[in-house]
Amino acid sequence: MKSLLLSAFAGVLLYGCSSSTRKTETANADSKQKTIEITNDMENATAVIPSWINEKTVIAMKSPAAHSGDFVCVTNETSEYGYAYQEILKNINSVLPKRVVVSGWVYSTVAAPNLGIILNISENNQQYDWKTYPLAENIKETGKWVEFSTSFYFDKPLNENQEIRIFPWNQSKKPIYFDDLRILFEY
Repeated sequence: MKSLLLSAFAGVLLYGCSSSTRKTETANADSKQKTIEITNDMENATAVIPSWINEKTVIAMKSPAAHSGDFVCVTNETSEYGYAYQEILKNINSVLPKRVVVSGWVYSTVAAPNLGIILNISENNQQYDWKTYPLAENIKETGKWVEFSTSFYFDKPLNENQEIRIFPWNQSKKPIYFDDLRILFEY
């Protein structure tokens, strides 16, 4: 019985760690610029994926359909902060990033919502840097999936022990959905 329980737990753990978060490192031969890409399609979010928090905002979306798969992150009047990527910088790479590119898909029930993508850097649980990319201008009409992309550069010097957190922030209080997030760290 114990071995069956252990096998089932291992299977769930392997399933939870598969396909929804991908970390790849590539090098551009011309510029020697390294990048690390982290993606999340929300499909395995409820399995508690390392480096991702706030799983309670991930729901099955049937009508209208999710951008891909069945699951999306929802932000609304009860959950203004969405599914978030959170990690200590040294756990991502031994080199500090010069830029972070965040992209994905958003579906809004309100035009030009008070909505943004947040990049927060903290140190010892104290906010060190906070950047926001407003999405209102990207969303002119409701009821369709719209692609977004933004770049965050760092004005302040970073250190390897700081924590980075990237998440959507919906201040409009109306339902807004996110899917197929991609975070690209450039070094």
